[in-house]
This record gives sequence, C-alpha cells and structure tokens, in this order.
Amino acid sequence: MKKLGFSIILLLVFSGCGDTSENSTPSQVSIPTTALEVLQKSDVKLLKPLPLIAMRVGEAEQPMVLISKPDGDGFILGERKGRIRNLEVNDDGSLSIGETLLDLSDAVSTAGEGGLLGMAFSKDGSDLFINYTAKPMTTRVSSFTFVDGLSDAGLENEKEIIEIPQPYPNHNGGHLLVDNNGNLLIGLGDGGAGNDPLGHGQNTSTFHGSILRINPNTPKGTPYIVPSDNPFTRDTLGFLSEIFLYGLRNPWRFDFDPFNGDLWIADVGQDRLEEINLLPSDSYTDGANFGWASMEGTLKRLGYKPDVKYHEPIHEYEHGDGRCSIIGGVVVRDGNLEGLEGSFIYSDLCDGKIRALVFNGEQWVDHDLEAFVELPISFTRASDGRIYVLSATGEIFRLEGKDE
Repeated sequence: MKKLGFSIILLLVFSGCGDTSENSTPSQVSIPTTALEVLQKSDVKLLKPLPLIAMRVGEAEQPMVLISKPDGDGFILGERKGRIRNLEVNDDGSLSIGETLLDLSDAVSTAGEGGLLGMAFSKDGSDLFINYTAKPMTTRVSSFTFVDGLSDAGLENEKEIIEIPQPYPNHNGGHLLVDNNGNLLIGLGDGGAGNDPLGHGQNTSTFHGSILRINPNTPKGTPYIVPSDNPFTRDTLGFLSEIFLYGLRNPWRFDFDPFNGDLWIADVGQDRLEEINLLPSDSYTDGANFGWASMEGTLKRLGYKPDVKYHEPIHEYEHGDGRCSIIGGVVVRDGNLEGLEGSFIYSDLCDGKIRALVFNGEQWVDHDLEAFVELPISFTRASDGRIYVLSATGEIFRLEGKDE
C-alpha cells in the first residue's frame, strides 16, 4: 500500500532547502566530561555491533507514530490523516490493525508537513496526548481520557492544552514525550520556509524552534501550568517560561534513555549538516541553546555570537551519498540487540540505512548496521525494548539481529 504522493511530499519537506554539499564525513565529536562520567557508569558494550535486519511486521495507511499501550499489551498507531488505531501483536510477532479508537480526520490538516504528528501517554496511562496540525495550519496539542481504550472519545471530549499558529507549512516538529516527573515535552520547528526567515531559532519570545515543557495534569478549566524547575520561569529578558530548550530547526525526533535519563535529539538541517544532540541528565534543566540559525550543526552561520554558549551536537553528517534528512531515533535498552545496549538508533529519510551511535569508551562512533527501510519516518522503542520503524510507504518493521 505504497503512497507515492505522500512519499514525494516527505522527500521535499524533510530535506534541506538548498543544494547538497560535497560528500564528506565530519570527524567524531568528543562528548563533554560530564556526559562521559555518566556513560562510563552504564553497561554500554564496546564491541562492534552485529548487523541487523528490518523485518516487515505490518502495514497501515500513512503511519506516523507508534506507542505501546500503558499495560504493554499491543500498540496505539497514529496515522497522518488523523485516525488512531488499535494494533495487536500476533503470536508470530506480526502486527494486526484493529478498530479505529479515535478519528480526528475532520480536524486535521495534512497540508505541507501537517498531520497527526505525535502521541504520548501520561505517566499513569490515564490520558493520551496528541499533537496534530489543526485547520488552518495550527499546531494543537490536546489530551483525551484513556479508560478502557478510546471508545467513548471524540472531539467533544478533547481537552485542548496549547495551540500555536504556524507561519509556513513546514517545520512543524510534532513529537511528544513525557518525562519522569509527568511533564509533557513538545517539539516545535522554527516555523518553516528556509533559513529561518522570521528569526525564530534564537528568539525566546516565540515558541517556535524549541522544545516546550509543561505540566498538563490540571483540571479541565486550566490547560497547563509551567513546572517550577523550567529554566526560564524567573527570567525577565523575554524568555517564555514554557521554553525548555531552544535553537532547534526541526527536531525529528527525540528520546529519553530509560537507563540514565539522558535526552537525545535529532534535528533536521538546512542544506548541509544533519545533527544529533545529547543532553546529559545532569544538565537537563539548564535551558540549552542548540544554535539554530546562528549555527547549523558545528557550522557557524550569519548571526553567530562567540560569547553565546551553544550546545554542539554529539554527531553530525553532511548531505551527499544519498543522505538528506535525519530521522531520529531511540536508545536501545533491555538487551534486545547484541552489541547495541545504550546506543542511539537512527536513519535518514533519503538513504534508509539503519545506523547507530555506539560509545567506544571515549567517543560516540557511527556504525552502519546493514539494515534498510525505504523512506523511514519514525522509530519507537516498545515496552519490551524491541525497536520498530515506520515507513512512509505504509510498512512497519521490527529490527532484529541477523541470527535471530
């Protein structure tokens, strides 16, 4: 069930807005001492990882996000057009699409990079948070009570948490995560077009180009509150207190390491560099600035200020050799993939190769794992630690070792 039109759109909107540069690989970036101390305490294996295969286990219509149910029994699948489906795991490991739990199609815009883009469960599993592009071109994050599924849910039961108008049809971000304190992280791109024409990336009086962190666990009349440990809650220089991290172009996507709480962020580049950022848990609430649009990866651009502290990526790669737009990405845990415990799995929309950043004792080293997924669009780590990849072709894959 390949959707060619959808695939072409994705190729256009996730890739950089300029010409590709020459094919070269930047040198590995050493990790900060604080991160190194954290990682040396973990159980990351230092051997070269074994190759993987991407096993096709299911198919859906424009799948965008897959998350485990709170009880770990199957999955919830979000389709780009706005349907949320029930997925069951069969005895042979394949996935069967079941009933439609919630249909937001009438409210969702799929123009440009729009659509149903992110989902996450509250820490206690009682609420399902959804990030979608509402008409006309507005990021909307809402919650729905999740009790015995969503059979009684509908737009009339939607609790709107936040709405953010989008000036352009691309760079919507869309990812959602819930941290250990139950706060909701919301990823937002810089608002779109190319080269950040509205200057959102370094402008902390706008939500665009940032990851927000809010507490949505409030009565229905109060959409959210700002956590007291957000980095800019007491700022008087124009920082919006909801902003947690900023200087991002289009974070797609990000993940917590369940072992140590580190935050990994894949950020789509402009026309030269794709980047992966690592924010150690001990600097989680420091309000990191990732540099866009003063920097693209480690490349200094117009507006770069030497006196500003920019958080540089742990890994970056140039366009070329079939690569155009980074697709993040999850941390491997629970011993499911040999030699990859604690590593970060990711891919690129254009070349589809599954790769991993593996810590070798001193640095994070990039490995081609020999697996391939055509037009990868999203990763998920299931409740049992297994890793799945969604494709813009409609296919769903599970990553396995070649000898399994």
